This record gives sequence, C-alpha cells and structure tokens, in this order.
Amino acid sequence: MRPLIIPFFIPHAGCPHTCLFCNQHMISGAQQSVPSARQISETVQQWLGRSPNRAAEVAFYGGSFTLLPRKQQEQLLEAVQPLLEQQKIRNIRISTRPDALDEAVLAFLAGHKVTTIEVGVQSLDDLVLLQSNRGHTAADSMAAIQRVRSAGFQVGAQLLPGLPGDTRAKALASVQGVIAAGAQFVRIYPAVVLSGTALADQYRAGHYQPPDLAQGVKNCARMLHLCLQAGIPVIRIGLQAEEGLSAEGAILAGCWHPALGQLVKAQLYHDLVLTLAEHFKSFDGLQLACPPDRLSEVQGHARSNLQRWQQAGLPVDRILTDPGLNHDQICLQNLQQKSIGSIITTDIYKESLNAQGITGFSGKAAGRPQPLWL
Repeated sequence: MRPLIIPFFIPHAGCPHTCLFCNQHMISGAQQSVPSARQISETVQQWLGRSPNRAAEVAFYGGSFTLLPRKQQEQLLEAVQPLLEQQKIRNIRISTRPDALDEAVLAFLAGHKVTTIEVGVQSLDDLVLLQSNRGHTAADSMAAIQRVRSAGFQVGAQLLPGLPGDTRAKALASVQGVIAAGAQFVRIYPAVVLSGTALADQYRAGHYQPPDLAQGVKNCARMLHLCLQAGIPVIRIGLQAEEGLSAEGAILAGCWHPALGQLVKAQLYHDLVLTLAEHFKSFDGLQLACPPDRLSEVQGHARSNLQRWQQAGLPVDRILTDPGLNHDQICLQNLQQKSIGSIITTDIYKESLNAQGITGFSGKAAGRPQPLWL
C-alpha cells in the first residue's frame, strides 16, 4: 500500500523569482504561504483519522523549501518532530529547486529527519529552462539529483514537458537524463497555461501554443514507458484537480484532465495493441485479454480504446480477462497467432531521440506557433 502523503502547500514561498508558467496559489488552492506548528499538528490528526491504518508522510510542496529563511525551515520541521517521535508519521519530504541543495543544506535536512527530496527539474534542456525563467541549468539538476542520492535521501524528479522551446525529443531526453542521474521516482506535469502567469500573456499574444490534451497524453505515454522500462515509478501524472483549477478561465490551454494519469495509461495500452497487431497476418477471430485489475486501463475512458482500435481496422469489440497474465501484460490472438506483450518490456515506440530533428516550436497556423509534438 502506498504511504499516505499529507501535503502542506507553501505557494511561492522561498522562490527567488516567478517562473514563466507558475501560479502555485491556483494549483494548490492554498492562499496562506506557510502553516503554523498548530496547523500542521491538527491537519495531520485529521488525515490520520480518515486513514488510520496507513503509513504516513508529511510533505511540504509548492515553493522552494530550502530557500525559506533557515529559522522558518526549522519551525516547520520542528513542528513535525513530535509526530515522528510518536510514530504518527514515518517520513518527511520536501520539494525545492536544484540550485538550492548544497552539502550544508542536505546536512541540515538530514539532521531534521527529512527522508525524501523532490527536485524541480522541469526540463534538462537549457534553452527550455532559460525561456521559462527557471534561473538554473540542466547541469544544476543533474548534479543535485546525484548529490541528494549520495547523501542518502530518497530523490525524485519533477518534469514539465511542453514548455516554450520544448519538443518530444527533449522531453524524452529529460526522462532519460534524470533516470541516469539517479532519480528514484518521477512526477510528470505536462504544461498547462494558467491565468495570471507570464505564460498566459505569451499564449494570449499568440507566441506560444502548448500541446493539447490529445498530444500531451501521447507524449506522456512515451515518457511513462521509458520510466517503466527503467523500473522507475511515476507517482503522479498531471496536476491535482484542485478547486482553483476547475474555476472558469483558470486553465487557458494545455494538457489537463482530472483523470490524466488514467488517460495516459490507456494510451500506453492502446499503442501496445497496435504494436502487437503489426505482426498479425489476419484479424479474423481477433481477441484481446488482460489481467482483471487492468481492464479499465486497457479499455480506456468510456471504452475509448475499443472505438479507436476499430477505427484503426482492429475488430476488438470486447476485452477478456485472464488472471494468468502478469500485471503489465496483454494477450492478442486469433485462430492462427498469439502474441503476449508488455507495457514494460515490449518496444512500443520505435523511435530514436537522435532522429527527432526538432529544435523548438515553429510554424504558423491561425497566427499561432504550433507545438512540434505530433
């Protein structure tokens, strides 16, 4: 069972400047910058009351924790220490910038029993980082991940594909890069244009167009596939469906859906079936089977995969369940052939990063640059 993560959002707290895409108050739904010790204790008790039998962690998200004034960091972390001593929670995690994680910072965090650090990488392409006003380089991110892991922390990377200057090739290279650096888990947040951001100004001016939902799902599926192949968990795909994001006009464009992770997994299975079908000489009597606990992901939202396969010429009108299949497998067969594929081990996307001769966003349609993600 996954641990219960009890989040405390500190929107923009500690951030040295505002990134092009960021509106943490809207993303988190939190207006107060930093919780008090009393609020932390009360909130933890409320969460534990709803899930009393799960191992719990306290997490500080939404700002650059390690750039808060040191006294404020101490107050937040010390508020959690009694909960650790009483074994009400087991771990503390924080998120921060890659250029705010030197050896002295890591020693301080270890001394306050922080166990997990999430690094806001966003991209490993320096042009993308520059255009997004991140204020750090790809090398900073790689070094930070390596340093954090070497210091004994659990380390994760947060990626944000689809920003200005980004491409599919760059996004996939970013996944490979953070894995190579030692990231032990990944979050994928495809770009959305939030009102009240500099990115919204670019979008309204016609200078930027993010990948839409369909494009973003396809590209997140490829990123997820790379992580699965490397054995790296993807613990979140897409922004949490907070009340602020659901307000009219909050999201102007981009890849957002309240169940984005499910759409991405369904895309992965959709593409796996097409890959297996390439080797079939006939589709007569075609049948598709999956493990019982993967049925909803394989058939897709509102059974959309069945419709898409039929449109592609595959006569799959229902999906059988087979408890003998591994959790990552599906079986496609007809009267003459049988093929078992895996979302982990099957080479679903036969594409080379070096073959993607794309340098950025270009081209015009209706006066707006088009994302080269198709």
